[in-house]
Amino acid sequence: MKIFHIILRTGLGLMLFIFGLNKFIWFLQDFDFTGYPQAQYLFDALRHSWSDNTGNGYLMRLVGLTEVIVGLLLILKKWVPFALVMLVPISINIVLFHAFLNIPNIGPAVVVALINAYLIYKNWDSYKPLFT
Repeated sequence: MKIFHIILRTGLGLMLFIFGLNKFIWFLQDFDFTGYPQAQYLFDALRHSWSDNTGNGYLMRLVGLTEVIVGLLLILKKWVPFALVMLVPISINIVLFHAFLNIPNIGPAVVVALINAYLIYKNWDSYKPLFT
């Protein structure tokens, strides 16, 4: 079971690291938003916010930087409970974006949220002081 947790943590970390870097240099193909104009509009607005239409908006860079940091922390097994808490608002937003605007591409979002929730559950002893 320990190997399973290592694979989940490292896999989530790699996924976040790659998708986080993508928000800086855009090397992965964007999701297909055909038939979902609201999703395309919101994605473009976030991607090009405060920029010169180069695809380097500040909001996507902030999310990308957070994903890269969390991914590295998970890969290196440093401050894992902290990294998982940092990921909660991002994973919730990703799931809600796809649930309301682009349901066909919700798969990776649900995977990230479920792995995040499971790893938080497995590290629950680290969070107990927050709730006492």
